[in-house]
Amino acid sequence: MDQSPDLDRDVDDSMRMFERAKVGSATPMTPIRPSRVILVLDGSPQDSTSIETAKTLREEFNTETLVLDARDAAEPIDAATEDAIQAARQMSGARAIARGEGEAFEVILQALRTHDVNMVIVPCPFGRSFERVGTDSVGTVMDVLLSRCPVPILVTRREDQVFQTCRGRVLLMAGSECDVESRAAAWAFGLASPGAEVSLNLIVEKEHFENVRSILEAIRPGETFDVDKLSDALAQSHTQLHAAMNATAREMKMSYALIPQAGELAPPHPLSDSTQQLLVMPLEVDDRFIQGFVNDRLRRSPHPLLIVPGHVIAE
Repeated sequence: MDQSPDLDRDVDDSMRMFERAKVGSATPMTPIRPSRVILVLDGSPQDSTSIETAKTLREEFNTETLVLDARDAAEPIDAATEDAIQAARQMSGARAIARGEGEAFEVILQALRTHDVNMVIVPCPFGRSFERVGTDSVGTVMDVLLSRCPVPILVTRREDQVFQTCRGRVLLMAGSECDVESRAAAWAFGLASPGAEVSLNLIVEKEHFENVRSILEAIRPGETFDVDKLSDALAQSHTQLHAAMNATAREMKMSYALIPQAGELAPPHPLSDSTQQLLVMPLEVDDRFIQGFVNDRLRRSPHPLLIVPGHVIAE
């Protein structure tokens, strides 16, 4: 059946507004960079990747690092472990901190309440090698942090994904509009290396598409609505963010692209993917769709991810 002229006209009008937003003036964002971070060790082979990531942050941003060994302990530990002390010695501006009591996620959250930091570096899956777990699970520690961590989480994954190199290609992944997107974008530019490629990837997941299509079919029986039109509508809803990111990239002399794409085509690609890139994802903890979107990307990604939470209050 032919598409409704009214529907096509609505999409055309939306895209004309979108085109104006692409070339219109916008105020550049102020990049956000890590100043003081907690580096979490888990005793797995991923610790070396996390340590190298913290070293890069120190070299690039003069970041102070607090090293926390959060592995489960048979008895309470009221001092820094030897592994945390040795890790801190590998980088300047670092010191080990006491583990405290409780399970790993409780130890991490307690450290965040005690120390004033603006980022935490955590391996995923926690306490197990990436190769053994693969896409099966992100683990209990990460599940808890996704709902309760009050600061951005830089998640280290595979050892061949070198953070210093990944900073040259930074993708802000957005599944639906949320309040924390602008802050996530500011972090994306803050972590990107000079001359980096930065993109805003607007992802239309199949489930989201099917839900919207069902609603539209109920409202306008007989009309068709394909994924390209939904991608256009999603882009239209992000015009302000897009314009601000475009202006920021120009000011920082970086390349920038807006990429609406179907979920099955969007990064991360198969775990065998060796592309060096950093994914940045906003997270609204009270939005189930966004929670599921972030969890899925985290579970399948071989790349490091920066997860920027919103509406989280430290307990």
